[in-house]
Amino acid sequence: MDIKKISLDPSAITWRLFLVAALLVATNIGMQTYRLFAHVEHVRFMPLINLDDEHNLPSLFSTILLLSASALLTLVALLEKERKAQDRWKWGILATGFLLMGLDETLSLHEKMIEPLRNLLGGQHHHLGILYFAWVVPGIALVAVLGVFFLPFLFRLPRRTAIAFVISGAIYVGGALGVELVEGWWREGHGHRNLTYHLLVSLEEGMEMVGAIAFIHALMDHMARYYGEVRIGFDHVDEPALDAVEPVVEMDESHASNPFGPSVPGTTLLRD
Repeated sequence: MDIKKISLDPSAITWRLFLVAALLVATNIGMQTYRLFAHVEHVRFMPLINLDDEHNLPSLFSTILLLSASALLTLVALLEKERKAQDRWKWGILATGFLLMGLDETLSLHEKMIEPLRNLLGGQHHHLGILYFAWVVPGIALVAVLGVFFLPFLFRLPRRTAIAFVISGAIYVGGALGVELVEGWWREGHGHRNLTYHLLVSLEEGMEMVGAIAFIHALMDHMARYYGEVRIGFDHVDEPALDAVEPVVEMDESHASNPFGPSVPGTTLLRD
């Protein structure tokens, strides 16, 4: 049987994604700086790069990151289901959550909540300060509930994976909610036509991208260490599907102290 083999290097993929994120953030800062200091209202190609806008290249990149994380989580959930592992449903819930986050990034659903919630909080008559972007209120509540729900799952994960998940999650939530609180306070008091506001936007979006990329790396690293080689078989009329491969529960401690260290053997996808 002719087997085609695709090898994935988690570290190589991660640094390329980081490079794209850095390029998008730096380009946005450069364009916003030029627009504000040159007093130019319209800068060519800015709508494609503007981090304070939706339906453009940064939004597409963020969507791809979240959907990629969802796909990897789905694969882990399927592998855990084959093992009848205790946490197989938790992996599936995480996969669904990242799928919904990817859809939200594309459709801007959470931003449609801002005006109704702002009115509910009395924003028509009072300054809301850090709650100016009012969607953060249910956002913080949701993060707190999910944190409690997934805490036992996190403790059952391998230590390296758990630490990487916590770091990536802290970066993502720190941008999406933490910086968003400061950003809302600044915009309400100073408006959005100033460099400080756009630096805050760049920090928020940049942290979200970095957090998602770090999480993708953590997932690939986890799969490389605990499943080794993953085979995906496609049924043929004249040939049987490839047999499932049992997970390889072995750790390479050579660079365990650095979650984003040297390359590890990549998750390998095989097909007939």
